[in-house]
Amino acid sequence: MKIDLPDIATQQMAIFESGTLEAIAQLKANLKAPRIPSQTFVDENKYPRSHLLREHEGWEAPHKYIVDAYFRQFQQHFPEYGTDKKLAGLLGLSSDRRVRTFKEGSVKVPYGVWRHFLVLTGRVPQEAIPVMAFMG
Repeated sequence: MKIDLPDIATQQMAIFESGTLEAIAQLKANLKAPRIPSQTFVDENKYPRSHLLREHEGWEAPHKYIVDAYFRQFQQHFPEYGTDKKLAGLLGLSSDRRVRTFKEGSVKVPYGVWRHFLVLTGRVPQEAIPVMAFMG
């Protein structure tokens, strides 16, 4: 018996196309996420908004009070992430201690972790990175 399979390049392209269509569906679904009122733990007007920028636009790590307020608001509305350990897992961190160090300000939140959190909370749009070419 002979089974004809497409070559590896064709298989990879099918996987890429499938993943892209899944991503498009997720982006559309994201637009239907619930709207939650702004946090009220801290007056954000007292702090620069550079924590909302991209790295190449002048991003600066958020002040500890912003981190604490955003995390508390999120945990208040999503009880399944109500502990620092569960929030750490959502953010891809290995330890709840890391979340606490961000909240208390002894360690600055890295750009990637913070950007991920901002996307999860709809504060910034998710980036779509252009594919320059398919290189084998």
